Amino acid sequence: MTRGTGTVAALASTARHQILIYATAWKFTVVFGVVQPAVLLLVNLNSTTDPVSAARVVSGIVLMALWTNTVWRGAIILQLERVEGVLAPGLFGLRSALVVLIGKSLGSSLLSAASVLATVGATLAVLRQPVDLGPPVWVVAGLVVVLLSGTAVGVLLSCVFLVSRHGSQISGALMYPVFLLSGLLIPLSLFPRPVRLFSWLISFRWAMEFFVSCAQGDPDLRYFGLTLLLSAGYALAGYRVFGYVSRRARVNGTLDLE
Repeated sequence: MTRGTGTVAALASTARHQILIYATAWKFTVVFGVVQPAVLLLVNLNSTTDPVSAARVVSGIVLMALWTNTVWRGAIILQLERVEGVLAPGLFGLRSALVVLIGKSLGSSLLSAASVLATVGATLAVLRQPVDLGPPVWVVAGLVVVLLSGTAVGVLLSCVFLVSRHGSQISGALMYPVFLLSGLLIPLSLFPRPVRLFSWLISFRWAMEFFVSCAQGDPDLRYFGLTLLLSAGYALAGYRVFGYVSRRARVNGTLDLE
């Protein structure tokens, strides 16, 4: 087995393992992967008649649900492993600890995407309200980039939370401000210009703009590129922070990083 093949196999194995772990915690999946998007669709689509506005609502709800998963599940992977006493074997095992963490974050994102997209599709079918999201190829490409972005953010936040005593507070602080600054809840035009500047650093803001452009029939690849670029930046930051966590553990001889 080549190194590249081994890495892919490790990613697939750890992603599958994380999906099984989180699938057993069904209450979270039901609340944030089923109930939340279904209720938001029922509330918001009833007052929407314009096709593009309906597509914006659907895109915003999907992205909100995926972000919720990122800050409440993907971000606490390493914390849970420390509580369960398996963090040390993960960091110093035969497999690359970073590859394992990426695989687990990917598994968390995949489970969330599957539950959210299935719920949105079923809810739209029940409401008998078709929504044209635009060219399927570009919509799928956008979803793949969003999935990768969520995975990268999950890795980054997981490392940050590991060295902080305030993981749950950080999660709460990150959730609704990102909803607002990404334009997922209300249009960004309602915010003062200085506040809108922060949204430039949020990949989900540009993903939202890209999906809206797809619904308008003219996919804007600038938004797609910005989403991809910011996702790469998150991945690089996660790599750096993970390196810091690993070095600190080795130098101190302990994984009690709080």
